[in-house]
Amino acid sequence: MSWSLWVAITPFLFLLALSPGPNNFTAMYNGMQSGSMSAVVAAIGRNLAFSILMLVSALGLGAIIVSSVFWFGVVKWLGVVYLLYIGVKTWRSAPIALDEHESENKSIALSGHYLRGRQEFLIAISNPKAILIFTAIFPQLLDLTLPVTPQFIVIGVTFIMAEFFAAYIYAVSGNTIRRLIKSQAGLNRLNKGMGSLFVFASMLLASSSRS
Repeated sequence: MSWSLWVAITPFLFLLALSPGPNNFTAMYNGMQSGSMSAVVAAIGRNLAFSILMLVSALGLGAIIVSSVFWFGVVKWLGVVYLLYIGVKTWRSAPIALDEHESENKSIALSGHYLRGRQEFLIAISNPKAILIFTAIFPQLLDLTLPVTPQFIVIGVTFIMAEFFAAYIYAVSGNTIRRLIKSQAGLNRLNKGMGSLFVFASMLLASSSRS
C-alpha cells in the first residue's frame, strides 16, 4: 500500500472507529467505573474479536455469513440478547461512590481487566455489522493493482489502532462525567442512563439487516 493511500484512508478508519456503538458505549461505561486506562486495556478484548472477524472475512467466510439469512440472524440475535443483558444489569446495578470504587479496584484489578476485556470481546464478536465492515467496506479501500494481503494487514492494524483511540476518547468522556456526579441519586441515574444506552443499542442491532 502506498503512503499516500494510507494517509487518505486513515482518517476514514478513525471516524469509523469513533462512531457510536455498543463497544464504545462499553468503553464509556468502563471509563466511568474504573478509569480511562483500564477501559483502554479492556479494549484488547474488542480488538481480539475484530482481528478474528477480519481473518474470517479475509478467508471468505465473512461473505458466507453476510449472505446467509440463517447465520447472519444467529450472530445478530446473540448480540441482541447479550446487549440487552448488559443493559438490564447496568440499569439494576447499585450506585457506588467513586472513591469507594477506586479503592475496590486496587484489590481486584487483574480480574476486573479480564472481565471487562471479556465483555468487550463478546460484544464485538456477536455484532454482524463488524463482519459487514470487514467484508464490504475494507475491500473497497484496496489498490487492486498491488498485492492484497499486505494491504489488508495494514488496514487491519490501522483500524485496531483507531479502535484503541476511540476506546480512550469514550473512556475519558465517561470518566469525566462520573467525576462531575457526586450524589448517590446522580450515580443511580447515571447507571440507568447507561443501561438505557445498551438496551437502545440492542434494539438498533435487532432492527439491522444485511443491506
